[in-house]
Amino acid sequence: MKLNSFYPWISAIVLVFITTAVQGQQNCDSLKKEIPTFCKLLDDDARLEFPKDYAKIAACMEIDSVTEMLLGYEVIKMRALHLQRVKDRLFTYGDWMDMVAELKASKAYHNAVQLMGLIQHKINRADWEQITKLMRDSMLPENLTALELEKMEKMLFDPKNKGKKFIEVMEHIK
Repeated sequence: MKLNSFYPWISAIVLVFITTAVQGQQNCDSLKKEIPTFCKLLDDDARLEFPKDYAKIAACMEIDSVTEMLLGYEVIKMRALHLQRVKDRLFTYGDWMDMVAELKASKAYHNAVQLMGLIQHKINRADWEQITKLMRDSMLPENLTALELEKMEKMLFDPKNKGKKFIEVMEHIK
């Protein structure tokens, strides 16, 4: 008897969840057609607005710190300008979401995620070998040269850095 009165409540809860999900998807679909606010502003104001625009996208899809790092302000701005010049149209949140989806499917993204995890470990040779391999796979040769990996390795494995994490030492390298 009690079970029969419970069904309407469960049905109502499920209906609320479905309605909320559909409404959220509609908001994301309409957002895809909008032009991000930062695109309408001059550089200094655009930089301030950029994180707010990213937050709008984050309401529709997962945005992690690696995505924000790899698709920062300058990269997104260049893509927006490229679309204006080449395709003669304005950059939209949909274009931005497509960039995020493409990035997350790329090898560079997966390497960056691995790299970000490894630099949180305590300094050790096995992880250092993996870090350098990921860097070589993901970076241009001239950028690798600029990093001076041999110098970085000497700093990391200096006895005074024993027991520290990679990130703790790397953040002091200039």
